[in-house]
Amino acid sequence: MITNEEIQYCTNCNDQTKHIVVLVRDEPKPKHKLLDFFIGFVRSSAVGGFHASMDDFSRHAVCEKCGNKVINDNMT
Repeated sequence: MITNEEIQYCTNCNDQTKHIVVLVRDEPKPKHKLLDFFIGFVRSSAVGGFHASMDDFSRHAVCEKCGNKVINDNMT
């Protein structure tokens, strides 16, 4: 789990507040383990292991003031 702090707009607080940002690895349901392995191998060979695994993370931002959590799965 990777964490960071950012100042973001919170819709509950209606203000710019400090948020704890956490990258959480999404665990896929193992359907086709062998096929998933080969897809991951080709993908990591083409762009590198770190960039290939970024699709497996979701970004959670939690407001320190009110506790409101926002999940952003678009990691671009």
